[in-house]
Amino acid sequence: MKHLARALLVTAVMATASGAMAQARESVPTAVEHLTIPGGITATGPWGLATKAGDFLYVAGMRGIDAQTNKLVEGDEARIRQAYMNMKHVVESQGTSLQNAVRITVYVTDMFRFRPIANKIQEELWGKGPYPPRSIIEVQRLNQDDILEVEGTFYIPPEKP
Repeated sequence: MKHLARALLVTAVMATASGAMAQARESVPTAVEHLTIPGGITATGPWGLATKAGDFLYVAGMRGIDAQTNKLVEGDEARIRQAYMNMKHVVESQGTSLQNAVRITVYVTDMFRFRPIANKIQEELWGKGPYPPRSIIEVQRLNQDDILEVEGTFYIPPEKP
């Protein structure tokens, strides 16, 4: 009889806890917000340009695509600059800035040719620093045979009252 009473008590406690957990899950808003970026480039596949999670913005790999034409910009430096400007557009559309970068990752198809251009443009955009942590990785190929792709994570400061 004691074992039966204990089993019933454990079952009741588990059911109550399970119900409370389900109710808590229903009252918590979705933690990840998938964003639509007005004036941004059109994704070239099944992905979004950015998501927000808490105070952080995650920007997908941006390439040198002109948002007006959805075509790659001509010229190495112009294309690389456009990739960074596309990222800047996404970041600023969410109320933050490149200076709030937590980390960026750059993919290039030729480290020798494109890293110096990426460095030059980052110096222009970030000024004298501080610069965010960055990884730059040489890859064999990028989508549409592009030369550079840059992605980043950014902090979104709370709005001031």
